[in-house]
Amino acid sequence: MPIRVGIVGVGNCASALVQGVEFYKNTPDAEPLVAFKKIGDYTMADIVFTAAFDIDARKVGRDLGEAIFSPPNNATRVYDPGKLGVIVRAGPALDGRPEGGLVEKVVEGSVEDVVRELESTNTEVLVNYLPTGARKAAEAYAEAALRARTAFINAMPAPIATSEAWQRRFEERGVPLLGDDTQNQIGATVLHKTLVRLLAMRGVRIIDTYQINVGGTPDFVNLMYRRGDKEKTKTAAVKKMAEEQDFSAYIAPVAYIPFLGDRKIAHMLIEAQIFGGVPISIRVDLEVHDAWNSAAIVSDAIRLAKLALDRGVGGPIYSASAWGFKNPPMHMPPDEAYKAVLDFIAGRRRN
Repeated sequence: MPIRVGIVGVGNCASALVQGVEFYKNTPDAEPLVAFKKIGDYTMADIVFTAAFDIDARKVGRDLGEAIFSPPNNATRVYDPGKLGVIVRAGPALDGRPEGGLVEKVVEGSVEDVVRELESTNTEVLVNYLPTGARKAAEAYAEAALRARTAFINAMPAPIATSEAWQRRFEERGVPLLGDDTQNQIGATVLHKTLVRLLAMRGVRIIDTYQINVGGTPDFVNLMYRRGDKEKTKTAAVKKMAEEQDFSAYIAPVAYIPFLGDRKIAHMLIEAQIFGGVPISIRVDLEVHDAWNSAAIVSDAIRLAKLALDRGVGGPIYSASAWGFKNPPMHMPPDEAYKAVLDFIAGRRRN
């Protein structure tokens, strides 16, 4: 049975998700490199794109399969899905126009337009890929999802899944809510969290830590102007892994470097003390193709959201959010979040 999916923001992350899903769907011999090959009865092949929204005149009105390659997108091109029969529609702009001149001409729609499109296409799950800083626009799409009874995945840092008001509204409406801010498959945040958790478990005293990221994607252009929400979610996620300790943490995107293309490079340092107060330090460099690193987690989140819909579970899905997002309503170490998702899939927990 297909999972009918809509996308908000046809940028790099949307490009990788669409390319990846269509690649695995049309290449049956390729093993999907995701954490959960099957979620309930759902595999990657069950994901079908039915709606898409943007405000960039270069994307609105085009088929989704073509729009994912429109400027300023520069995600690595792995698979050309061809035309998908899904036309990108204009949505509300509000504060959703990214900084740095990334969008030359805006085409704007309304919340009502989004609701009508979701309902007319029977879209079941809506993924929000708006740029960092677009809080009002994120709320507008959350409102549209509520009205259309469409599960909402907030893949950007705006506080939707962590807002008690939104949690209550989604629960009352019986609509699943996942978020906030995607935690990549093997990204800087999940790696940093794992290291901090390991040190705390081993009785090590953490003194201070930093993580600085550079990249060449359009997202980094926007982050040079709107980094506040991203810094908060990433820092909180790391510090939650050793709440019993008081240590300094600085985590931030620091530079847009065009020649890196869709690569992101993260530099991490942890300074700590072991037995006897003797110092220890850990330095890590991580290089990833950022959009593709996100797509695996979102493809899992889509299927988890659909499973919640099938079971009539509304409101925040705590297990899936803790596993796949930097700032979930309930933080868990990666191993605990993984077990919670397995329990949710097996029906041993409600959300």
